[in-house]
Amino acid sequence: MLSVIKKTCITLIIFLIVPAFLISIDWQWQPSSLNVSSKYLFWFTEMAGMPWAMLICLILPIVFAICLKVRSISKFITLVIILAISILLGQTIKSIVKDYTAESRPFVLWIEKSYQVDDEYFYSLPRSERKQIIRQYVHHSPQIPNWLYRHWRAETGYTFPSGHTIFAATWAFLALLFLRFKRHFVIVGLVITWTVLIEISRLALGMHHPIDVISGSILAWLIALIAYYFAIKWQLLKQ
Repeated sequence: MLSVIKKTCITLIIFLIVPAFLISIDWQWQPSSLNVSSKYLFWFTEMAGMPWAMLICLILPIVFAICLKVRSISKFITLVIILAISILLGQTIKSIVKDYTAESRPFVLWIEKSYQVDDEYFYSLPRSERKQIIRQYVHHSPQIPNWLYRHWRAETGYTFPSGHTIFAATWAFLALLFLRFKRHFVIVGLVITWTVLIEISRLALGMHHPIDVISGSILAWLIALIAYYFAIKWQLLKQ
């Protein structure tokens, strides 16, 4: 297991490079972070949210089964159970931690600074009223494109940790551990690249602080290691 941890640490470091660098320069999100590539990043961020995340959760287990050459129904069910529990566990922990820490999203702090809307007051309101505040101050802002305004209105919850990062990074670590990079480097490489782009998108669009992405990546790594342990124990994989 120690060798597996060492191998996955390289991927974990890849996921931590961008947010760690932003912390080192004391980066804070501003609308100036938006540029011509932001809309493309938005497409990636959408892939880790509903309904696209559900589609990914349907497709990737099939891809895993094909790559692992799973031929029996029992092994396929075991694979699906392990993958499903891994994804659900990450999102459950994320929801619990968010409510406990109650940290404000970067775009909410920007609204507070720009329009004197206290962030604690913002989060004390029901979600429907939070949407109205965003509409009131952001809808006609020349700094915020309409597609991002709509995304902000859809995600008015707390920020820590990043659920999108947990979702994508969990799939990336599962692909790395279950499929092995040397055997299926194209698929594993694509999932890792996809995860990095989702992390960057969450930062660039004002949805998360760097520490949210770091915590999400680490949590995903731990969950994937646990999943790998049970995959070995239940003889789905060979060590």
